[in-house]
Parts: sequence; C-alpha cells; structure tokens
Amino acid sequence: MIRQLGFRTCVVAAAFVAASAIAWWAVAIAAALFGVLTARDRGGPLVAGLGAMLAWAALLGYDATQGPVGTVAATLGGVLQVKAIGVYALTLAYAGLIAVCAAVIGRAVARTARPT
Repeated sequence: MIRQLGFRTCVVAAAFVAASAIAWWAVAIAAALFGVLTARDRGGPLVAGLGAMLAWAALLGYDATQGPVGTVAATLGGVLQVKAIGVYALTLAYAGLIAVCAAVIGRAVARTARPT
C-alpha cells in the first residue's frame, strides 16, 4: 500500500513538472484533472499536494544549479522578513496548497456530475 502510494505520488509529481513547464498555473489544472480521475479515492487531494510539493522541490533544485537562486531567495526573504529557507518553504507550501485545493474542487465537480 505504501509502495503504491509512493509510486503514485512520483507519477503525479512528474506530471506536475510537465505542467509547470507550460506555466505555474497549469499545476492547478493538472491537479483538478487528477481530482476528477481519483474522485472515489480518499487520498487523492493529499497525493496531489505531495506531488506538487515534490515537483516544485525538484524544479527548485534544478534552478539552483542553473542560476542565482540563493541570491533571489535572500532578496525576497529580506522583503518578506523571513530567512531564505522560509522562502523555499513558502514556495513548496504554495504549490501544495494550489494542488490540494484544485484536486478537492475537481473531486467535488466529479462527484456532483456522477453521483455514487
């Protein structure tokens, strides 16, 4: 069960990386579609949220190798009055919240459209 949940989260994370290549807001669309597809599963929104956080963590890691992410985080952290690590945590939390909310909405729409 845990292995299947981990695999599912990794697949969803890969889909969110692909969606993020289009635009950041495509994560919400992908999560809503995932919510529709997993309308009968209890953990669908949680998997979407964890997958989005994992995807954006991978994207942040990739960007860290390509440019001055630390400088940007320190500057933005100064504006927000948090440390640079706080900027990273807020970024991942934002991705997770977008995905969870969109998946819950998608699941609600699916359940309304086809009642069980």
